[in-house]
Amino acid sequence: MPSPSLTLLPAVDVAGGRAAQVVDGGPDDPGDVARGWVDQGARWIHLVDLDLAFGRGQNGELLAGLVRDLPVPVQLSGGVGDHASLERAAGTGAARVVLASSALADPTLVEHAHRLLGERLVVALDLRDGRVVARGTGLDLGPLAQVLARNPVLTGEVAHVLVADAGRDGRRTGADLALFADVATRVSGQVTASGGVASLEDLASLRGLTDRGVTHTVLGAALYHGSFTLPQALEVTR
Repeated sequence: MPSPSLTLLPAVDVAGGRAAQVVDGGPDDPGDVARGWVDQGARWIHLVDLDLAFGRGQNGELLAGLVRDLPVPVQLSGGVGDHASLERAAGTGAARVVLASSALADPTLVEHAHRLLGERLVVALDLRDGRVVARGTGLDLGPLAQVLARNPVLTGEVAHVLVADAGRDGRRTGADLALFADVATRVSGQVTASGGVASLEDLASLRGLTDRGVTHTVLGAALYHGSFTLPQALEVTR
């Protein structure tokens, strides 16, 4: 029986109401960028509020409109780290909501998010050198094993975990396959890999981990900088 395909989620990062990853003067309307990926075959969009993630404002109304209007399901991310932002994100109707890594400092919040969202919940684990961090906050939550011990919902109930390689994110230095595979053995949910993807070879290698629980990957810098096209990526991961 063939292994399942690797699900690709092109990222649309939004800052100041504009798409932040566009290069070479391309159109930066977030809706146009997202629909462009859909036109090329994307079946999901990973939509990020960079301003909320870095504590410098928010694009909530814009993102909620995109969740409503896009013809594919949206994974909504960026700054969902407290009860208020969780309730707002849940209320958009996004197919999945990413709870920020910073929320792991409060296990009761993680448990509440799981009760509220069920299988719509994705818990982010931002990892650097084996430690869980929270990018945009300067927060270091400690070694992965300790964070998982404090948040048993991650090892027993949560359906989706987003593993972000904080040391490689956006750098196109190659995906750390061992990192993603290791975390997949420790958590209950399917793992979404994020960070470091530089080539179609990286994607083919991630495709080889689907049987081990690495079932999704977020595509950002490599896609925007033309390392490969989305149709090429879909071909090697199907």
